[in-house]
Amino acid sequence: MADTTDRLALPYILADQAQKHVTHNDGLVRLDALVHLAVLDRDRTEPPAAPSAGDRHIVAAEASGEWAGRGGTVAVWQDGVWMFLEPQAGWRAWCIADEALLVHDGDGWAPAMLGPTDFAGGALSRLGVNTAADDFNRVAIKTSALLVSHDDASGSGNGSVLGTFNKEDAGKDAGFNFQSGWSTRALMGLYGDEDFRIKVSPDGAAFHDALAIDRTTGRVSFPKTGSIGAIASGLFHKADAGSVAFARTGSGTLELKAGSYVEVAGFVHGFAAPTSVQMPALAAGTDYAVYVCSDGTVRADAGLVAPAGFTAADSRKIGGFHYAAGGNAPGYNAGGDTTPQINPYSLWDLKWRPACADPRGMALVAGRFWCDVYLTGVDAGLYGSSRSGVAVATGAAPPKIPVAFGGDGTATYGSFTWYEAVELLASVGKGLLDYDDYVVAAFGTTEAATRGNNPFTTGLGTTNAGSTNSDQKFTSIWGIIQSSGCYYTWGKGFGGSYTTGWSENSEGRGQMVSQPSALLLGANYADGARGGSRTAAWNNPPWTSVGFFASRGRCEHLAHL
Repeated sequence: MADTTDRLALPYILADQAQKHVTHNDGLVRLDALVHLAVLDRDRTEPPAAPSAGDRHIVAAEASGEWAGRGGTVAVWQDGVWMFLEPQAGWRAWCIADEALLVHDGDGWAPAMLGPTDFAGGALSRLGVNTAADDFNRVAIKTSALLVSHDDASGSGNGSVLGTFNKEDAGKDAGFNFQSGWSTRALMGLYGDEDFRIKVSPDGAAFHDALAIDRTTGRVSFPKTGSIGAIASGLFHKADAGSVAFARTGSGTLELKAGSYVEVAGFVHGFAAPTSVQMPALAAGTDYAVYVCSDGTVRADAGLVAPAGFTAADSRKIGGFHYAAGGNAPGYNAGGDTTPQINPYSLWDLKWRPACADPRGMALVAGRFWCDVYLTGVDAGLYGSSRSGVAVATGAAPPKIPVAFGGDGTATYGSFTWYEAVELLASVGKGLLDYDDYVVAAFGTTEAATRGNNPFTTGLGTTNAGSTNSDQKFTSIWGIIQSSGCYYTWGKGFGGSYTTGWSENSEGRGQMVSQPSALLLGANYADGARGGSRTAAWNNPPWTSVGFFASRGRCEHLAHL
């Protein structure tokens, strides 16, 4: 019979043995060392200088001193000496220093399971959740949902959560693969090059590029649909369809409102924040167009086709404004001033504008209709019907006949009657103001007053100053200049009764019977206290032509909501 047990080498008490208690105590010592085995560490190559009773260590390889040749054994400090226990396959020991459970495999000690340090060190080569991982799919998960949140648990999180996909080189792939029945239907990422793409497939074999984003320029293309220019051609979007796209930020400054998107030369420019309009040197009494250019800038320019330095091919007109020679009336019976500034009611864009073709020289009145800022000039075909500093069309200075009504670009009317005013304004897509239009459009002008003498020209820079009142006194709150007290202007309506018989019309273009009188608005320059925002006369037939009868155009408001 052997002297010790087979597994733990505990000493047997023999039948004729003396001092049996010694043998018994030796067995207890070994049991005390082995049961619930926990070692302090496993990397020492020499004994500690001051061990405590019962301390246990796994001796590291190449140990020296009292531990020489004891690598891999369990060293126990017992009764002032080192006792060494030879481990066998299957022994387990808790390593306090490593905070890990160790197991002996017959050759050496190894962690019974991977711990945090092992995971952090890359010891795990595969991970499967509800399914098996393999050498290609090293992480495999079957789940109905996958949650990844920012780190608010470890104390080292920064509040963000980011996923990184890094491929070996440009020719490889990095992206997402979306499948149905294990057959790919869509890909998203960097596939075969370094441009971001979205691909789709009907069968998992043939793939079509649905979207591609150039990594260098950021330009978006739709290879199977067409260019962004074809798709977004003409795109003009603003965040608030119920207002103009611009905001006046100063007397001579504007900005394009945030949330605007404009297609230019096949590329859509987005403006997430308010963007200043780059201004030229502004000239009083001038209309300016606002352009978005291919370089993403927003510029104002008096040019009708493109801003300086650009062409119609690399810029796009999206709106405009009038830079007036004076400010609007601040309120009732106040009149304007002579400080040049952008008329805030003249701002227009592609979806907020007058219904006529040419929006220059107009202001939006009470959000209802657009009114010419200036009295009608003598050459509407060249300048439009509303321009500063041109001769006013009157019976004394008849305008050119519009081409649409038989003109040749040179010939003028022989008079300026109601009929001719209607023709002239119709040629530019406008009409005459009705009485209710006039009352609103002229509000803010100096009441019970007129200019005193003939202004002859439009705007505030007239050829002669008003002998009684200056022109700016007749600017309305909407910025309508010379809105009253300068000339009577033909109106749309008729009223009263001028004659009960057939009228004689020397032009031979039809006669009127029992016709009412044509409406005249606003008083002439010599009417004194009769002038004002409600002045009207119904005492002249429509064929009247005198030197103080003029006109002013209006048209409807177009707002694409």
